[in-house]
Amino acid sequence: MKIDMGTEARPGAEDDRSTSVLIVDDEVAERELLATILGHADYLAVTADTGEHALRLARAQQPGLIIADILMPTMDGYELVRELRRDPDTAHIPVVFYTATYVIDEVRELADACGVADVLVKPYEPDDVLRIAADALARPSGGVAQLPSEAFHREHLRMLNAKLIQKVEELRETVILACALRRESVSPPERSWDVGADARIETLSPREREVLGMIVDGASNGDIAASLAIAPSTVQSHIKRIFHKLGVKNRTEAAVRYIRR
Repeated sequence: MKIDMGTEARPGAEDDRSTSVLIVDDEVAERELLATILGHADYLAVTADTGEHALRLARAQQPGLIIADILMPTMDGYELVRELRRDPDTAHIPVVFYTATYVIDEVRELADACGVADVLVKPYEPDDVLRIAADALARPSGGVAQLPSEAFHREHLRMLNAKLIQKVEELRETVILACALRRESVSPPERSWDVGADARIETLSPREREVLGMIVDGASNGDIAASLAIAPSTVQSHIKRIFHKLGVKNRTEAAVRYIRR
């Protein structure tokens, strides 16, 4: 990930709008990454670890922009926007949502519905962050879109359900893998299996082996994409080729076959 140290300071600073940016995320690493990127471009980055904390800071400091993760405990990004829009003192503050690719369609629909013009998709490049921040700060403040309460909750719950399904699937695969590894430690496989597994693994490219190693470590597709700085669709392509070459159907079987080599 490259940060251009030559980026012009404070894009949009010629207008009267503040260039302070409030970053809201319950994960420390995500907050620090965004703060570093924005700080290098001479924005004043302020961070909050919860939606409630962000709401208090927004009312007290009136930041020029808020960048909020969608999925956070207690008060998530959508609920934060609703609270901001209810208060005349914070209703004008532009908000950028950011999220992982597997809920991007739902996020864009709800962002449009509640007046959020920009969505930052993880994994992102520093240039994406700076471009979106500059655009949001330079955009004239318009009216606040109103989302019917019933429709909002229905779409909100659908998006949260998609996220929950993703997490449950990741947990299920982790449990299956742990059980398989435990059986392996009690009853080692036949050597004939090892030979076959080794032969198949030898057909993997260096990048495919790298992806497989991260699967064994329990990384999700999003984690792999962020770590290797590649698109999630590229990760999925690598995984499909790994499954085909190893003759397996899912991540757990691939991980077990790798460990048995």
